[in-house]
Amino acid sequence: MNRLLFFSFFMVLFLLGCAAREDVRIINESKRVISKKKKSIDELEELRGKLKRVINRKIRAVELLEEADRLLAAKYMDIGSYNLALEVLKEAEYLKPENAFIKKDIGLCYYFLGRAETDERAAKEYYSSARLYLEKAIELEPDLIEARYSLGLLLFFGFKDVSGAIKQMKIILEENPDDVDAHFALGRFYYEINELGKALNEYITLTRILPKNSPRYKKAEENIIKINRELGYYE
Repeated sequence: MNRLLFFSFFMVLFLLGCAAREDVRIINESKRVISKKKKSIDELEELRGKLKRVINRKIRAVELLEEADRLLAAKYMDIGSYNLALEVLKEAEYLKPENAFIKKDIGLCYYFLGRAETDERAAKEYYSSARLYLEKAIELEPDLIEARYSLGLLLFFGFKDVSGAIKQMKIILEENPDDVDAHFALGRFYYEINELGKALNEYITLTRILPKNSPRYKKAEENIIKINRELGYYE
């Protein structure tokens, strides 16, 4: 990841720096040719080709900058620097306004900023922004599971909208019945609203999906035991 990030930044600087003089020369030449009273077809065709090459270089630089922004944002998110991640992601969004993955990442930044915020009013503002971006990501890419899963968590923890959160996880499971994260989330949601039977079913399903030697299998088993005790089955 570090090498890829460095390479992306290097390529952006290389394209913008090394090609800058050539681009300026071509633009000045273009002004000179266009201002001439008499212009030949050959001159204009040659000029058109040069200008197209300038544009193509700029487009490639923009693509690399957007990629570098996303990689850098991921690094910032890994260390919990969500404000810094948000800053570079907003730049990436400006470059590619219809990219669902960028909007999903922006939504996640707002969500985590809301979770960390102690002021209730400020937290609600972060959550509202997170919801806006996650819903837009899903609108652009309905099969973007991470955006839908994150929206479910946001609805549950940020808005206390349990039914909305459950709906998002069920949509995920309609497409992928073995999605472990969605089953765990549903188990938690049902447990929190005291629908213990439904919560129990989610954890039982997980024991059928997960390898028996995995930590998450053990966690599912622990939750099954806990719920069974609360239901009075072990008394």
